[in-house]
Amino acid sequence: MSYTDTKIFLDTNILAYIFDSRDIVKKNRAKEILTDLVINNVCTISTQVLQELFNVLTKKLKYSKEDAKKIITNLLNLNIHQVTVGDIQTAMEISINTQFTVYDSLIIAAAKAENCTIVYSEDLNSGQNVDGVRIENPFLV
Repeated sequence: MSYTDTKIFLDTNILAYIFDSRDIVKKNRAKEILTDLVINNVCTISTQVLQELFNVLTKKLKYSKEDAKKIITNLLNLNIHQVTVGDIQTAMEISINTQFTVYDSLIIAAAKAENCTIVYSEDLNSGQNVDGVRIENPFLV
């Protein structure tokens, strides 16, 4: 993919698959996605994604908290958006307009704040455009 003028925001679920051995196809695809985005310097996540990933790793995937902390620490070299009060206000408006949860809306708000044009997510409506941010499910072929 050509990334001219494109920045991509990763939802938590994309990163979680990298550490989930239950679905090897998605695990490998998630690794490819992250590697490609990092190589091309177009990957953005948020502090919310880091928090959610820690929770998924420890609760759903049964990693120890120490191992989850190491994983999160290794991701700190990515472009990370720190969620602000303004982002929360934007997320509430997005939630009202789309009926998304405020948490999903905060992903869109953080992407907008970082001028990302695409959010990769398995949980949101692939193909939908929200305030200039297109949602894509990178696992769909």
